[in-house]
Amino acid sequence: MRQAVESHKEYTNMAVFGDGIDRHLLGLKLMAIEWGWNVPDLMMDTAYNISTHFKLSTSQVPAKTDSTLTFGPVVPDGFGVCYNPKSKHINFAVSAFNSSPSTSSMTLSLKLTESLAEMQNILVQGSMSAKL
Repeated sequence: MRQAVESHKEYTNMAVFGDGIDRHLLGLKLMAIEWGWNVPDLMMDTAYNISTHFKLSTSQVPAKTDSTLTFGPVVPDGFGVCYNPKSKHINFAVSAFNSSPSTSSMTLSLKLTESLAEMQNILVQGSMSAKL
């Protein structure tokens, strides 16, 4: 779990500082469209389109109040997950389009709850064994 957290922090920092490659490529594509240029061939490639089809779009929206904002998914068969970390809990909002038979915000919410409970158990057990 520690390796997953470190990898997530590293990727997040890259994105925050403008070093996430997907941001640069999206910027180039949008510039080409806005200026009436041909979109680069790379962006017409099937592999590129698969790699930029983000089925899970997440964002931390911290607020001082105990509230949750939300947003929709960025692709028709995807999910939008917004979260607001608090000192003793995390508020989540999960969204999906009703028109997609492959997405259910209720199912993802339940799986998210199960996963967080599992991670809590792992951390608590690790903390207990470290004290022994």
